[in-house]
Amino acid sequence: MLNFLGVCDRFRKTEEGEAKWQEMMATKKKTSEKKFMELCDVSIILDDGETWREYKDAAKSDPIKFYESANGLYFFQTAGFEFIWGL
Repeated sequence: MLNFLGVCDRFRKTEEGEAKWQEMMATKKKTSEKKFMELCDVSIILDDGETWREYKDAAKSDPIKFYESANGLYFFQTAGFEFIWGL
């Protein structure tokens, strides 16, 4: 499983985060939800007792899109934010 690295705004403030985020966005390609879920444990971003389905349902106004990038980062994008996983 990949580690949760953070939400884009905080991730970009880390020492190498901005450069990694720029590369991630420049090389992103869509991936399936299935592949993403096999690699990334989303439970860390869920509220206590919340399920992934509930989280997705709450995001229906801006559907979640799943991506992978050339630098080995995986992320989903919703409501103008990227939630990022990697090594």
